[in-house]
Amino acid sequence: MEQTTTPLLQKESNKLFPIFLKLEQMQVLLIGAGNVGLEKLTALLSNAPATDIHVVAKDINPAFAALAKQYSNVTITEGIYLPAYLNNCQLVITAINDPLLSGEIVSHARAKGIFINAADKPELCDFYLGGVVTKGNLKIAISTNGKSPTLAKKLKEVFSNALPDTIDDLLINLNAFRKKLTGPFEEKVRKLNELTRVLVEE
Repeated sequence: MEQTTTPLLQKESNKLFPIFLKLEQMQVLLIGAGNVGLEKLTALLSNAPATDIHVVAKDINPAFAALAKQYSNVTITEGIYLPAYLNNCQLVITAINDPLLSGEIVSHARAKGIFINAADKPELCDFYLGGVVTKGNLKIAISTNGKSPTLAKKLKEVFSNALPDTIDDLLINLNAFRKKLTGPFEEKVRKLNELTRVLVEE
């Protein structure tokens, strides 16, 4: 009797393309100013504090208002969302507990070719805000493909504790060393690879 075998299921993989945006050269529209909005605003300002952020919300969380007040580049419009608010912005984040309105904003943003993140609605997102570890010039972004923000936060803690604060001094010294290297490109790469390999092993 002929036996049949069931092919192994391929594991799902993270197909997101990682990029680092120069957010301070862009204008961001943030819709919602509750607890989730505060989380998004905090993430934006902690990574790119000079970003031009326009906030639209009917209700403003006191903690949100207190944070926004510290930044002259954050403006707040109290009221309902209007499609006109999408004009001149390059990135949109919704932080509202209204699936229908979120879907409407997503449609408007995509019609204008604007990337959008709808908080807690990964199926509507063009991009995610992952866990981020920053040590001076070093920045590591962590993505779980939208599956578990909690795990991303935990991994952020692990990497943050594992990487010494002095790693930024190492980066600055490596940059200075790289600028002093002479000779063919391949030789420069070989020397840098050898130096960083020894540093990592140590």
